[in-house]
Parts: sequence; C-alpha cells; structure tokens
Amino acid sequence: MHLNRIKTPKTPYILAVDDELINRCLLEDLIESRYELMVVDSGEACLASVNERLPELILLDISMPNMDGFETCRVLKQTSETAKIPIIFLTARISIEDERKGLQLGAVDYITKPFSESILLARIKTHIDLNQTHVLLEQSYASVKKDQDYIEYIMQTMREDKRFIADNLTTVISPVERSNGDIVLSALAPNGHRHLLIGDFTGHGLSAAIAGPLVSSLFYIQTEQGMSLDRIIERINLELFYKLPAEVFMAAIWVDWNVQTNQVTFWNCGMPALVHFRGGEKISHYASEFIPLGIKECLIDCMPPTKTIQCYSGDVFFGYSDGVLDVRSRSGEIFGEQRLETLLHQVVTLSKEAGGVMETLESYANGTEIQDDITLVQLQIP
Repeated sequence: MHLNRIKTPKTPYILAVDDELINRCLLEDLIESRYELMVVDSGEACLASVNERLPELILLDISMPNMDGFETCRVLKQTSETAKIPIIFLTARISIEDERKGLQLGAVDYITKPFSESILLARIKTHIDLNQTHVLLEQSYASVKKDQDYIEYIMQTMREDKRFIADNLTTVISPVERSNGDIVLSALAPNGHRHLLIGDFTGHGLSAAIAGPLVSSLFYIQTEQGMSLDRIIERINLELFYKLPAEVFMAAIWVDWNVQTNQVTFWNCGMPALVHFRGGEKISHYASEFIPLGIKECLIDCMPPTKTIQCYSGDVFFGYSDGVLDVRSRSGEIFGEQRLETLLHQVVTLSKEAGGVMETLESYANGTEIQDDITLVQLQIP
C-alpha cells in the first residue's frame, strides 16, 4: 500500500507589490537568489496575480494609486482561498496608527522603509516557516480526521443492531462528539425475558466508544443463546478486564424484565441511581452497589444480592448516565439529582415527552459547553 506523502514546495514563492520601480528592483536583488519572486506595481495587479497562483507570502506597500495596500489586504482577507496568505506590509508610513490598522486588517508583520536587509530576510523566513508549518498541520489534521471519521462510521454501524427491541423504551442520547461513550442495548431472550443495558464508558469521544461494539456483540449473541443476564455480565466484565487499559471501564445498569410476571431484576454497577415511579410518584431509587465493569476480574461472585421487585402496569423506570447530572449553568452550578428528579416527575405526571429532557438541559446550560455524553432511558411497564 502506497501512502500519500505531504509535499511542500522546494522554493517558496513570494509576491511583492510596490508602485515604485526602484523598490521593486531592490527587492529583486535581495530576494530572487533565495526565493521564487514575482513583483507587480499595483493592488489590482496583486489581485490578478493571486488568481493565477497563490504565493506563500505577500510583501505589500501601502501608498499606491487607485487601490492602496490597506484595501488590497482587505480584499485578500475576504476570500477563503487568499485569506490565509501571510502579508507583510513594507512601507514608508511609520505612524503607529497605520501599523495598528495594518495588523488589524490581518497582516502578520509591519516593516517600515528604509529597512534592514537582514531583518527583512529574517522576518520573511520566519513567516514562511510558520505558514508552511500551519499548512502541514492542516493537512495532517485533515488526514487524521478522515481516518477518524471512517473509524467512527464503522463503529457506529457495528453498534447499531437490528436486534435492538425498542418496545416500551424512550431514549435520549446526546454525545459530546460523534463517537459516543454511552451505550443502550435492549434484546428479547428465548425465555421471554427482556434484557436491557445502559452503559457509560470512562471519558467521551472515540477513546470511550472503542469498546462499545465488543459489548454490543457479546450482549446480543449471548442473549439470543439464552444465557442468563448475570452470566452475560460476568462474561462482558472479563472481556473488558482483559482487553481494555486499566483506566478504561464501563459503569452500567443491567435490567432483567420478566415480561410474563412483570418482575424486574437489576444490577447497578457504578451508575447514578435507577429511579422508579408508580402512580406518578417516585417510590424508590436504586443506587449503585458495586464497581463498574472491567476493573476487577471477578465481579458476579463478589456482588451483593440482586434486587428483584414486582412491577405493575404504568410503573416507570429512569436510568441515566452521569453526564445528565453534570450539565453546568453559566455560573458553574451542576444540574444535579434534585433538579433531574423534579424534571422526571413532570415527565411522568404531565405526560411530557422524555425527549424534552434534552431541551431542559440545554436551556439550563444556556450556551455553556456540555462536557460529557448524555444518555437517559425511560422504561415503562405496559
């Protein structure tokens, strides 16, 4: 396989703009032996030249008839193709106000005439080097971004599964980046039980989402095979323990819902509390009782007894990642459990859509950047 190498010109190309012949000749004598040079005598000629070929740097006089250097610079900075070309004003105008105006227009430097040849050459080299470095970084970033997008597409495809059972579930998912460190899986086992997983890997983005396809594959395959949920948890914990770095693990809520009897058994491994509503009122919340998956080799044998509760028609459960609680207002105050439970109570009693939770969180943040993936799942017993 041949890899495309990032190439840069061997000799940087400079465009010099000055209406005085003597100044153009001086620049030719000074620069032509070191760089490829084009000299023109007006702002209009400068714009015509850059349409033919983009230079690595422009030396631009200010005092020129018709279109002066300031206007030429302004026009160059308005077009995406020319906006990134570094411009050095090379001028006899020495006032601080002119220098300030030139830099505000986007020039990278301002040199007054008469100039020191060594200083001019040093600044030309500095800005060409900086610009080439910037171009290389942009090209490298574009290449890495292309690879990342491709990997994220593959991972997203792997995480989406036709075996996902959406009945009686409402999900709110808002990742910080395209890759999501949170995961929601739902499947029907051969014995009529419904298996549900709400997971949250450490961090967010690609590094957090990398193990999602592994967990998803094991969850669906083993549920199809009729494996009990506690054995599935044990198997996934072992896979995460052996295959992930020590600092990467998955907090999770696991739900085993016996659809025939409406008995619900659940495990909370490092997640915020699972909230249970009945008749429009919160009757309990079930806090985490054990560590997240992937930290210890032995998990199930060390866990406290599972909780099994009898549910009734209309019961509602809410499970969510800590990203929901950690949304911050402009003053830095977190959204927190109390506000969330009040909001969930409104969802249940006023028959609001759970999707409206995200709108409330965004309104609370009021423009403040949300730092973590957000996932909320509503399970309603029919």
